[in-house]
Amino acid sequence: MTEFLNGLWFWLRRIPLIGKSISPKFYGMRDLKTVILVVFKWLSLPLTVLRKSFLVFIAWLVAFGVKNLSLQKESVLWDTFRIDYPEIFHWTLTIFLLFCIFEQLSFVKASSGSLFRGIAFAKMFRLSYGDTLKKLNRINLVMSLLAYIFPLGILGLIYHQSFVAIVLPSSFRLLTLNFALFLVSKNWWVDILDSYQKKIFKYSYNLVVFGGGVFGLFYLTLVHTLEWTALSAWIILILASVSFLLSQKKKLSQRFIQSIFRNLAYHEQIVTEARSNQSNTGLKAAQKSSQKIEVTDEQELFDKFSGIQLLNRLLFKRYRKIFKKKLFYRLGGLGLAFLIILGVYAYLVIRFGKTNYLTFNQVGNILPSIFFIMYLASISKEVVAIYYTKCDQAMLNYPFYRTEQTILQSFIGRLKQSFILNTPIVVALFINVFLGILLFGKAIPLSFYGLIVFYGVAVNLLFSFHELFLYYILQPFDREGGMKNPIFTVINGIFYYFCIQNYQLANRFDETTTYVLTISIIIVVYVSLGLIIVKLKAPKRFKLK
Repeated sequence: MTEFLNGLWFWLRRIPLIGKSISPKFYGMRDLKTVILVVFKWLSLPLTVLRKSFLVFIAWLVAFGVKNLSLQKESVLWDTFRIDYPEIFHWTLTIFLLFCIFEQLSFVKASSGSLFRGIAFAKMFRLSYGDTLKKLNRINLVMSLLAYIFPLGILGLIYHQSFVAIVLPSSFRLLTLNFALFLVSKNWWVDILDSYQKKIFKYSYNLVVFGGGVFGLFYLTLVHTLEWTALSAWIILILASVSFLLSQKKKLSQRFIQSIFRNLAYHEQIVTEARSNQSNTGLKAAQKSSQKIEVTDEQELFDKFSGIQLLNRLLFKRYRKIFKKKLFYRLGGLGLAFLIILGVYAYLVIRFGKTNYLTFNQVGNILPSIFFIMYLASISKEVVAIYYTKCDQAMLNYPFYRTEQTILQSFIGRLKQSFILNTPIVVALFINVFLGILLFGKAIPLSFYGLIVFYGVAVNLLFSFHELFLYYILQPFDREGGMKNPIFTVINGIFYYFCIQNYQLANRFDETTTYVLTISIIIVVYVSLGLIIVKLKAPKRFKLK
């Protein structure tokens, strides 16, 4: 906030005519800035209430949906859904209490945003780090509790349990904070945090926490529903009060504060890199990830290829390990989607004995989402970035590398490589689509499957071609690797908008078949025209800026 106020004051002083009359003494008015900070903090309370209300609503919506769906027998009848089931109230509170536990995990791991802001505040005003962090977290807790009173109060009025709805979550949040303060005051907890830096312990810890949370959510709701009563609210309130008194004497250990500083430095480094990467289309990420080259046997390539083809294949092979890693994460996400589809199918079969819910037109409505998914999953940006940072940035200094024949051969070879790299993603994506159609579809003609395959090939071609096409025509990077072409960013923004608005385009077609054919033909035409433009313009424009 202080940086924001100083920056605002700086720009106000640069306004013509009135800027010179604004005093620079404001920069040193710490007391005034503190008052402004407190005022802004309380003025932000309505937005905080709205945000907290949304979180409570999401928890209630999950409980409402699961409870009503579990009562359906043969098919889903939306008009039979009710909100007055007492289990919905208990499940909502259970989900909220589990959220309170997870909310403290970032605190006890010395990596929460409130801790970072507290460190900055204490450093600015030369206050005790431990006392400042402790007080600020209690202030944040009070503001959070005030923000939650409104949505929890409404929840209590709906289910006629206002006392439980307000007192139980508030007391539980205070209890978890007191327990967290007890942990971070012990040196043995810092030893655990140091062990957390090791990958094996880190992955095991995350697995246990995530698995325990999921298990607790299902067990405490579907298997054994916890009924929250006034007695349980009083018990939690007493425990919270006692723990509050005990935690008053606890101080944050110095080693824990040092851990916060280490995490803060790491966080600032990540934020700085992320900001520098926003306009560089994966360029900085490529520079970092491509520092390690895979040692490969390249004699076979020297025997088969020569010239620019040999150069592209050598580059592709040496960084094959990086490409595989990026593919692994994307395919892992699509594999998880595959398991979710099977799980939903199994539930519908066991529960209703019926799964043919999707008609031909409904299946067609799924296809536009493939554009946006491919926009997120495609690795063409990373491939283009590695091409520039590890090859073109140096080779474009040589005249032979800028000849028409070399540029065209390089473009075609890289387009093939990008298509091959994106193919596993497209295949995995359409396996999920086919699985959904086979399991849930109703009266889907076989000819439609062939049309979807053609659509998939066209989408793969588009996302393999588009980024490479812009790179060769606009060449947005300068000699130092910075972005110097705003047109490149604008066109990518338009392309992103097209991927999102693809749903609106699909709704303009009466038949799904017409939409699929039209989009596929448009892609083929775009790629064909792009190849002509590359042949005519790339030899003149593909150069260092």
